[in-house]
Amino acid sequence: METINVDDFDYKILKNYKPVPRPRGNPHGTKPYKYYPLVCGFDIETTRIKEIEQAVMYIWQFQLDMECTVIGRTWIQFFEFLKTLRQHMRRNTCIVIYVHNLSYEFQFLKGMYEFQTEEVFATGPRQVLKCTMWDCFEFRDNYLHTNMSLAEYTHKMGVPDAKLSGFDYNKQRFSWTFLSHDEMAYCINDVRGMVEALKIEMALDHDDLYTIPLTSTGYVRRDCKRAMEGFNHKQLLAMLPDLETYLALREAFRGGNTHASRWYARDILTDVKSVDRSSSYPDVMVNCKFPMTAFHHEGAVSPERLKQLIWTREKAVLMRVAFFNIREHDKYIGCPYLSRDKCRNIQNGIFDNGRILSADYLETTITDIDFRIIIQMYDWDSLNAYDVWHARYGKLPQMLIDVVNHYYKMKTELKGDPNNELYYMKSKNKLNSLYGMTAQDPVKDSIDFIDGQFIPQNKSVDELLKKSRRRAFLNYAWGVWVTAWARYRLHEGIMAAGHNFVYCDTDSVKYLGDIDLTAYNEARIADSKKNGAYAVDSKGVMHYMGVFEPEGQYEKFATMGAKKYCYVEDGKLHITIAGVNKSKGAEELGKIENFKEGFVFRKAGGTESVYNDLIDIDYEVEGRTVRITDNVVIRDSEYTLGLTEEYFRILEGCAEIKYSDHDIYGLYENKRLYDDACTSSEDKS
Repeated sequence: METINVDDFDYKILKNYKPVPRPRGNPHGTKPYKYYPLVCGFDIETTRIKEIEQAVMYIWQFQLDMECTVIGRTWIQFFEFLKTLRQHMRRNTCIVIYVHNLSYEFQFLKGMYEFQTEEVFATGPRQVLKCTMWDCFEFRDNYLHTNMSLAEYTHKMGVPDAKLSGFDYNKQRFSWTFLSHDEMAYCINDVRGMVEALKIEMALDHDDLYTIPLTSTGYVRRDCKRAMEGFNHKQLLAMLPDLETYLALREAFRGGNTHASRWYARDILTDVKSVDRSSSYPDVMVNCKFPMTAFHHEGAVSPERLKQLIWTREKAVLMRVAFFNIREHDKYIGCPYLSRDKCRNIQNGIFDNGRILSADYLETTITDIDFRIIIQMYDWDSLNAYDVWHARYGKLPQMLIDVVNHYYKMKTELKGDPNNELYYMKSKNKLNSLYGMTAQDPVKDSIDFIDGQFIPQNKSVDELLKKSRRRAFLNYAWGVWVTAWARYRLHEGIMAAGHNFVYCDTDSVKYLGDIDLTAYNEARIADSKKNGAYAVDSKGVMHYMGVFEPEGQYEKFATMGAKKYCYVEDGKLHITIAGVNKSKGAEELGKIENFKEGFVFRKAGGTESVYNDLIDIDYEVEGRTVRITDNVVIRDSEYTLGLTEEYFRILEGCAEIKYSDHDIYGLYENKRLYDDACTSSEDKS
């Protein structure tokens, strides 16, 4: 495949391609044009001008399917290229151009082209999924399509021109700067590899430019929507929430449970074990029950009536409740369940890194599944269930369960098979996307691009909810219950660890000592056998959804809160810190003993974006003039390990108890042995 300077490009190449008629149904919009059967890619490289915090493009790459890579150095060249390409296109035709992170390139494009509102499809402020120019070029975001970095995408798809590494982004380059062979190869592979990967993916899924989903969850939505065509549509419509129920469901919705035990935070622990729940979200979709009728609003109920609804009548219950003088039942477990962000009107609350330890009064909205956890974790003086809905429990539609089981079987059977790596990757991605599909908010306001600004339409929730009912094939309540059930199953693992619980994250539990999960796993296996949630891998080993499996055993482990921990496994240091690059961060940290307040990640601290709008200036640099229009500056950011003042006080209070003369259930034996060993070593030295 050749690389061509834009000045040498032969536009007659378009005559070799015949536009493909638009199929019935008008996927990807309602425009009348036909697509050329060309998968194209576009990318730019930019330089940051630190003195004025502006950025300029110094090279662009355009990949024309598998024909060639076109290179240019200025925006004038690019727009002349598009205009000339347009002149050689047939009437009412369109070329599709993929961009990995279109929102970035869009910020530059909008400074050179006046986009009309109808030309931009944004899913959020500064998040552009698709845009068109002159009704004949359609740009699509490949990052939202894959939900992967370009490096991950091209390497997983096994393309010959995968994304390269080692590029120095801090070096200042301009349109006149000479680029080395390695620099040019890096730029070229960004578009060439992306198009190669897209072509492979489209062939795997038998897609074309009309049928390929715009987003990663689109694949799953397509499969599940087809499956749900066999479900009684009237029954589905009858169970969709009305406005008041929807608002309560939104209040009750909560993601995975991620928390660090305050009793072990800031300590360096030894011999920490970790278990992981196999396919946690798919497991509960197949093996648990969900609201399968419309919610009946009963209003305020007594505590006795609430217990009857949950335990006697076994109803799916959605409730707004108030707790008076609520406090932890056993504070040494270290994983309080109630989230500060999901509670209201909290009075005299004491918090553990965003979790409720105690409060004189609070209100929250929960499901019956949440209530089962709360009743194990807290005591309270009184409870007021002042707004209650309930529905009948049942299994999800069998055709939906069949899709989940199919993904799981494909992923399990293909894992480790070198001849089917791509099919394995696709099946795994689909399995992981199921939760995102169920939890998608049906009420999402549209974003208009008007006069260079992203402006919400501000339609009423009621209007948006009614609109969503016309195209619904899932009940939003199912998504709320998926995460609730997954938290409950994780909670069972946390309780098994008890006072030795160290850390949890959505589907994994880390702990000291040993725990017995035999009975738990036997129950999950029995459920999975009954509901088809199992598969045999390429080595003949049977796997079941929902069981806790050993994930790792760490020589050392330390945490400073949720999404902030590091560990040593097989002598190698690993870190997980939100906003810090894992591999670079581990290298920069050096050793686990450096994991403490005040440590600054400078190389691994990630980046931050500075958006510059309504810019049109000339700037002198290196004796030349560059025109600067709308742009976005990406600059390195630092990350400093630290604790909030509130969390620090909680940890200090724990330390006073931990290092007192009282040995709380022997919890700190490992820590004390480690401290003694360190002290002994220091004495000898």
